[in-house]
Amino acid sequence: VNLLRDNPQFAVRSIAVRNLNKPREIDLSSVELTDDPFKLADDPNIEVIVEVVGGVDPMYAVVKRALTNGKHIVTANKELIAKHGPELFALANQHNATIFFEAAVGGGIPLISTLQRGLQANRIARVAGIINGTTNYILTKMEQEKKPFAEALAEAQTAGFAESDPTNDIEGFDVVYKIAILSSLAFQAPVEVGQIYRQGITAISDLDIQLANEFGYRIKMIGLAQPGTGDQLDVRAHPMLVPLHHPLAGVEGVNNAIFINGSAVGEIMLFGPGAGRYPTASAVVGDVMTLSNALKHPDFARYFQLPIRSQAAPVYPIAETTNGYYIRLETHDSPGVIGHLGQAFGQHGVSLHSFTQKGVTADGTATIVLVTHSVREQQLQDALRDITAQATTKQIAVVLRVLN
Repeated sequence: VNLLRDNPQFAVRSIAVRNLNKPREIDLSSVELTDDPFKLADDPNIEVIVEVVGGVDPMYAVVKRALTNGKHIVTANKELIAKHGPELFALANQHNATIFFEAAVGGGIPLISTLQRGLQANRIARVAGIINGTTNYILTKMEQEKKPFAEALAEAQTAGFAESDPTNDIEGFDVVYKIAILSSLAFQAPVEVGQIYRQGITAISDLDIQLANEFGYRIKMIGLAQPGTGDQLDVRAHPMLVPLHHPLAGVEGVNNAIFINGSAVGEIMLFGPGAGRYPTASAVVGDVMTLSNALKHPDFARYFQLPIRSQAAPVYPIAETTNGYYIRLETHDSPGVIGHLGQAFGQHGVSLHSFTQKGVTADGTATIVLVTHSVREQQLQDALRDITAQATTKQIAVVLRVLN
């Protein structure tokens, strides 16, 4: 709010808040406060709505009302754009309005504008990135300080990097919303968020972190979007083993980084703070300033209309994707176990790249860890199904994909 008020181009007319009586850090005595956001959407004297509430309810209805009234929208709401973007963009076009959403992905990193305008001469081959600071903070703590997942999560919550209910972050929903947005911009076609494969980080142990390092990788929560076959898009959100030489492997703490492969520019990576009060404010106010300058030109809204088709692209089935895999399983420590594993993998065409056994517990449980060469996921799942059925197998503890 202070960034907006300090700029003579803007006049902050009204602010809608959830709780009118909540103490606030800044003086809002000169601004009208209301707990009814629809009042702003209907106010004929307001040109731009800045929405930083988050979530779909009630913001979906508020934004629709504002667009119908010809107001421009600046939002940081990733869930709203991911789930309802095509409909809202079409409504904006219909009413000669615009939607800016730089802060929805990547916090202070100018990622949206890079994909929208900076790389528009390119055919994008892949977008892959660390786009959730909470999970990256947790995985960094687990690696650097040898902390178990629960302890690293608790530290993230204490530091204010994770919500009291961290489900959206640690189960991968946040990354799903963000990679859906990036995919729609990169490939000019929306995807249904419910069709995006999702896997969180809750099953990853500090042992997995250690073993990944020994094999030459770091584990990162990755959003990935790339062409599949035909008009399908391969879009997913899950942890991956990233080779230590890859630029994404060195991204630590709450930082974000997005790696883009373009036909003309080649490979580029954007890095920076992915969340936080000031990085988000930087992106939001930057959008407002861009919009303010554009308002001076007639018919400017056409320039900012997104070339995204309304029909969602089909998502490439995860079973058809090809990856290397990291597998940690627990077996009885008995003769023939290794032979049975090799036979099951061989029968389904799964070739092993690396293999290790990490001791035996007092109850006779052996931990076996394998990394495979690239293989179609369905073949791997068929092999794991046969391995699970073996009497010597106690459990498949974790399966992670490798970033090729």
